[in-house]
Amino acid sequence: MRSQSFVLALLLFAVCLVVLSPAFADPTDAAGWVAAGQSLTAAGNYSAGELAYKQALILDPKNADAWNGIADVLNRAHKYTSDPLATMQMALEASNQSLALNASSPIAWINRGQILYNIGYYYQDQLKDPATANMYYNEQLDAFNQAISIDPNNAEAWFNKGYALCGIGRCTEGVAAFKKVEALDPSYPYLQLNLAQAEKLAGVETPFYIQYAGEIVMAVIAIAIAVIWYWAVRRKY
Repeated sequence: MRSQSFVLALLLFAVCLVVLSPAFADPTDAAGWVAAGQSLTAAGNYSAGELAYKQALILDPKNADAWNGIADVLNRAHKYTSDPLATMQMALEASNQSLALNASSPIAWINRGQILYNIGYYYQDQLKDPATANMYYNEQLDAFNQAISIDPNNAEAWFNKGYALCGIGRCTEGVAAFKKVEALDPSYPYLQLNLAQAEKLAGVETPFYIQYAGEIVMAVIAIAIAVIWYWAVRRKY
């Protein structure tokens, strides 16, 4: 009985080490702290993730990845803070720092776009300020376009662009962006769901005379032929 308890205790200790090891990691350089911050953030431990990124900045104040990590973790955690808008604005400032140090990172531009989306949505949903919301939505689209200009085959950037385009009522362009994702990565998460929704909305936003232009032209031609035939027959008799 004691041996079983001892084995169970060892197993429990091993599980704790696996689960908690990122939180107790003590890297010796900035890159290590950035990696720890990424692991903690992915696990939903935002406070510890932010501390890890800040430790990286103590060792290397010009570490663009650490600044981007802080931007990411603040953006993810904003809904759990007392002032979500202030937290998101802090995330945007950290994004500014990251891109000032390394403007060629598509990941940083994608992260910036996601921050801008959340700020825009807050203005739209909470503050009922659609004008300011649209300003942030358009800046979001610019961020995703920047990511694509750096890495044209980045499926995540194209997916976010499609989502952003539909959000500002440009679903026809959004469909094209989602189709690009489909060509790059057919198994991209939630792609087919978003593509189907974008196609549905694109059909609504396209005027019927454009959507059915081919059918309308054929109908006009048929009517013209019928009229010409009628007058030709009438003149004959």
